[in-house]
Amino acid sequence: MSTNSDKLNFDRAAIWLSWLCLLHCLAVPASVLLAPTAARMLSASETQVHWLLLLFAVPISAIALTRGYLRQPSPFTLILGCGGLLLMTLAVSHVAGHDWEIALTVVGVLLVLCAHMRNLRHASHSHSHD
Repeated sequence: MSTNSDKLNFDRAAIWLSWLCLLHCLAVPASVLLAPTAARMLSASETQVHWLLLLFAVPISAIALTRGYLRQPSPFTLILGCGGLLLMTLAVSHVAGHDWEIALTVVGVLLVLCAHMRNLRHASHSHSHD
C-alpha cells in the first residue's frame, strides 16, 4: 500500500528534473557565449542530451500528473503539464527549427514545473484537511 508521500515522489522527481532541464537549457547557451571553443564540443551531443532528458521527463510526468488528477481532478493542471511536455517534444524534434528549440524548451519546462507544483500544493492542501 503506497502512502500519499510515495505518490508525491513522482511530482518531486519531475520538479527536480524540470529544474535540471531548465538549468541545462540556460547554462549551455551562456557557456557557448563565454567559451566559443565549447560550442564545437557541445553542439554534437546537444540533441541527444535533450532527447535523453525528454525520455526521463515524459514517463515521470505522466505518472505524477495522472496520480495528481486522480487524487484532485484539475483539468487546468493536466493541460499545463501535457502542454509543457508537448512543447518540449516539439523543441527537441526541431519541428519549428533550431532557432525555437531553447524558447520552446524553457516555456515547456516551466509549464511542466508549474503543473507539478500545483499537484504538490493540492496534495498538501487536501492532506491538511484530512
